[in-house]
Amino acid sequence: MGLQIKQRRSWKPRFLLWTGVYGGIAGVLALWLFWQHPENWSLLAIYGMAVVITLVDGVSVWQRQQRAIWNELITFAAVCLSAPLAYAATVGMVTRPVMGLWLLNALFFSSAIFTVKLQKIKTSSLVPRVVFHAVATGIVALIWQVHWLSPITAAAFGVVLIKFGGIVWQKDWYCHTKIQHVSQEETGSSLLFFAIVTLSLLPPYLN
Repeated sequence: MGLQIKQRRSWKPRFLLWTGVYGGIAGVLALWLFWQHPENWSLLAIYGMAVVITLVDGVSVWQRQQRAIWNELITFAAVCLSAPLAYAATVGMVTRPVMGLWLLNALFFSSAIFTVKLQKIKTSSLVPRVVFHAVATGIVALIWQVHWLSPITAAAFGVVLIKFGGIVWQKDWYCHTKIQHVSQEETGSSLLFFAIVTLSLLPPYLN
């Protein structure tokens, strides 16, 4: 749909076709999941959030603001909704720890928005990156304090802080290195984060 919106006044049947195919499949699956658990209002809440985010993204594309940081933050948060969606579909509800995990995932992966953009001259200032990581760290600490995350799970966010510290230390290299090296670093930190979070969430008898 985003590609069609970019066309402005010209209509591209193939874009509309694939929008209908993907949207139809998503809609059928969503209705089927809710049909299996008709009292699962958590699913409806997640569906509503997804619809709102889709509309916001469509408006941002129309206004040529799809690369704006605020829109990319919303997009990452939307992608990370897959975790609470899967939990709600299987368990029938969404708990506070699940929402805490969603926030943790959204903040962790959103950090890439700020680090990768360092490779662009117009967005190479460290100030917004430091602000984001400081605020994100505060949010993670808060949801740990209110017991939405276990200490080990919350500590997994330290991976992104170590990565960001290394980037600041080697800023000149990072700003001029090949994008392949950047993607390798992002992939490695993501896998380490995934491993720590997964191990922290295992039942006690499996640890």
